[in-house]
Amino acid sequence: MRKEILIAIIIGLVMGLFITYGYYHSQQTTEVNQITNIENGKPSDSSSTDQNTGKLTLFSPENESIQADKIVKITGNTSQNSNVIIYINDTPFITQSDETGNFSKEFELKPLANIINVHSIDSTGEVVSVTRTVVVYNQELTLEDQPQIEEEESES
Repeated sequence: MRKEILIAIIIGLVMGLFITYGYYHSQQTTEVNQITNIENGKPSDSSSTDQNTGKLTLFSPENESIQADKIVKITGNTSQNSNVIIYINDTPFITQSDETGNFSKEFELKPLANIINVHSIDSTGEVVSVTRTVVVYNQELTLEDQPQIEEEESES
């Protein structure tokens, strides 16, 4: 009976050590990959919203910008003679970049929030996309008068 308990404890310890080593090794591998990506200039987070995604760069509009004018000019650069598909609130518009890769097009936005997705498809079929959010708000942004809370003095 005591031998069986001793063997069970030893087996449990060995399995625990294997699990701990596997967890430690996986964490070290993840950290090495992140450091390698940073050294190579790649973002370590795949959900990064950087302006330059390699083959597609948007110059305007700025992300999360607020403007009074409904007209926005979307300009950017991609591979030469690429097809550029611009979605504004899920409505597609198609244009093409010139010989230098530049593209520019004006659009009328709706009031309040507008989501702009720009997709570039080059001659090899590679698709690169960038997303921007633009808010059209034509009223002056001011702080509303907050009601003053009067403190009541309590008598001690």
